[in-house]
Amino acid sequence: MKWVVRIVIGIVAFIALVIFAGCAYQTFSEWNEARAFPPPGQLIDVGGYKLHLYCTGDGAPTVILDAAFPAQVSNWVWVQPQIAKTTRVCAYDRAGHGWSDLGPEPRDAKQHARELKTLLEKANVPGPYVLVGHSLGGLYVREFADLNPDAVVGMALLEGTHPDSWKRQNLPEGVGADASQLNMAPTLARVGFFRAGLFPVPKADAALPEQQRNEEQAYFNSVKYFENLRAVNNSFSVALQQVRETKNLGDKPLAIVVGTASENFQGVARELQNDLLKLSTNSVFVTVEGATHSGLVDDERFADETANAILKIVEQARAGN
Repeated sequence: MKWVVRIVIGIVAFIALVIFAGCAYQTFSEWNEARAFPPPGQLIDVGGYKLHLYCTGDGAPTVILDAAFPAQVSNWVWVQPQIAKTTRVCAYDRAGHGWSDLGPEPRDAKQHARELKTLLEKANVPGPYVLVGHSLGGLYVREFADLNPDAVVGMALLEGTHPDSWKRQNLPEGVGADASQLNMAPTLARVGFFRAGLFPVPKADAALPEQQRNEEQAYFNSVKYFENLRAVNNSFSVALQQVRETKNLGDKPLAIVVGTASENFQGVARELQNDLLKLSTNSVFVTVEGATHSGLVDDERFADETANAILKIVEQARAGN
């Protein structure tokens, strides 16, 4: 019996040691990455937590860049400088993304839109705005435009998510992972299991420059990434329904931008992108030859065409449509 007790105590002690070492490894690694990759922009308090905003260029209207999920400010490295040559452009990290703090739940479309409004007000970034939403970011810019119609003068959706996409393709609404696994993921991340390679994590897009690629990978390796993943999934269906209930843009200029090498360029996904043209009576469908879904933004070869499509909306807005 004494040997059994000793063995049990030894096993428990070993497990405790592994957990402690894993937590220390994760904490030290995140601390080290925070020092290596400081935010390029400002951290603005929006009510007890901070969001990251990075603005460049001068002129009006201001272009607001809302990234794909789970992308961040780093992903606009090729597109933002091109727009900044013509007008002011601000990229930001939604709560839980990149350098922004985790925000309160639910992480639905209305919450994101309210946070963006507060962020722009606190940072003294007045309208009018041309909103740019890439992928899931397309949902949030539509919600922002619905809540703040007078502040928005144009929009570009870079393969923006259609709220009926999952239903039309007979897929469960969510981020593509089992809810029970998502609930466990933050705990496993805290003890370093993902960082140690025991479970897979997303890889930063190889098309990004080394600096931005490392910034994105640091986020994917963080506990915050997994907490945000769970929070977004919990509010996913609610967010889609909120956007379904938004109003159209009237005659405000709208560009639907799609890459010809993307899954959104064919089948039901292409039909859904075409359907987004109905959001405005002044809309245009722009194709970027050879671009993938992420490549519209992350790949230098296609960034200029994407930026040009956005700048055409800026020109129309300046001319009063």
